[in-house]
Amino acid sequence: MPLIKRGEDGAAERTAREMRRTADLLDALARVKPTARQKARARAHPEMERIARRFATINTTLAKGVTAGSVSAAQLRSMASNFIAIGKALIP
Repeated sequence: MPLIKRGEDGAAERTAREMRRTADLLDALARVKPTARQKARARAHPEMERIARRFATINTTLAKGVTAGSVSAAQLRSMASNFIAIGKALIP
């Protein structure tokens, strides 16, 4: 399946732009210095490590698609299942 289909031109670019924005915001959040009160209440978030691994898997699949010039239906399903798992990790 081509990365861009007729009638969907611009969709990949918009998605990429929004994903970059998400990455920038997550990066900014990671650099925020917590207050003393926040430090006292802080706890580990193991789900963030699981989410990071899911994104790494998605990125590997996308990299293969870029190399091949397209992604298969199976690759799209794989990415979708990883996004679903990310959503489930975010909403306990």
